[in-house]
Amino acid sequence: MFLADAGLPAPPPLSADIDTRILLGTFVVIAVAAVVVAVRASVRHRDMLPLVLCGVAMIAAFNEPIYDILGKIVYAQENAMAFHAFGRSVPWFLVIGYLPWVGLAPYLVYRAMEAGVSRKRLHISAATLFVSVMCVEIAGNALHLWTYYGEPPMKYLVVAPQAVTYPMVGGFLLYALAGRLTGWRRVGVGAMITAMILPIGYAATSWPVYFALYSDLPPILDWIASATALGFAAAMAAGATYLAQQWREAKIGEQPLGSSVDPQQRPVLSK
Repeated sequence: MFLADAGLPAPPPLSADIDTRILLGTFVVIAVAAVVVAVRASVRHRDMLPLVLCGVAMIAAFNEPIYDILGKIVYAQENAMAFHAFGRSVPWFLVIGYLPWVGLAPYLVYRAMEAGVSRKRLHISAATLFVSVMCVEIAGNALHLWTYYGEPPMKYLVVAPQAVTYPMVGGFLLYALAGRLTGWRRVGVGAMITAMILPIGYAATSWPVYFALYSDLPPILDWIASATALGFAAAMAAGATYLAQQWREAKIGEQPLGSSVDPQQRPVLSK
């Protein structure tokens, strides 16, 4: 039998090596910078969408305990906790972190796709985001601000790879759906996309890793599951940029294949 005991193990206790207020302050600075960018974009484009997305992103943080359990993640007990659910405590720094990464990042990708930024540049941006998250993860683990208590190699693949999926997929969905709307419909569609995009990215790409973390698989299957999850994350990001390129060139949607139209000349669906 490959399947292990179906019971969910309790996370180990964890104490931070530094004052957790340093971590919280760092994330506050990042979040404030993101709000400034969102405000500037809102004023520049006369559009409330970036501000709404940032606000909804923090609500989307209610997803966090689900994926903490699945990914076997635990936070230092000294962290200031924002809420408790599913038997887990979620720290404030993480809730605040949703604002730039889940709220603002997809909006910036949407604007880049709308402006016709090349797939290569979008992929470089995704890789940069991956590296930035990896650096944060390495530092946080080294200082015991949080840790992954699963088995390698899966435990190293429960956050950073997915960080390239929801900005790219969220950006495309905003471009293809909210980008053509105005008024409250634009804001409403954008808010729904932001509320759903993180679980879409995590569940769709990480289920092989989650299964391996909660199963007694042979090591070779652990590695296969990990490689599969990495492939899913890369494919999801690349697929989003491909669809954005096709959408811009009017090869999908309501336009006939092979036709070309400037997105700025497309009719607005509603006002």
